[in-house]
Amino acid sequence: MTTEPEATSPESQITDVIAELIALGAAMAASNPEAFQVHHFRLKKLGVSPEDMIKAVNISLQVKMAPHRTLVEMAEHYLVGGESSGCCGGEGEGGECGDGGCGEGGCGCH
Repeated sequence: MTTEPEATSPESQITDVIAELIALGAAMAASNPEAFQVHHFRLKKLGVSPEDMIKAVNISLQVKMAPHRTLVEMAEHYLVGGESSGCCGGEGEGGECGDGGCGEGGCGCH
């Protein structure tokens, strides 16, 4: 494995720019500032817009934060409990989860 982008074949969909955008996002997800700076420099040299770099970073942060969101939701469910811990926040149709609560017979968010 190398740190330099590999040459792509004519039929490859992954260009040098796309490879560097992937690497920028991976550096962000890995919390690696040195790698981020290297790939940011390379992207600027390739003429990539800041907007495209921001998009790559935002995608990587969404991926990185998914397990965190799941863990926070689980902790809320176990620690807060009750109807307010459901996906509808206790406010399903009509402002309540329904007569059956959030689970079976209610809004079904659990």
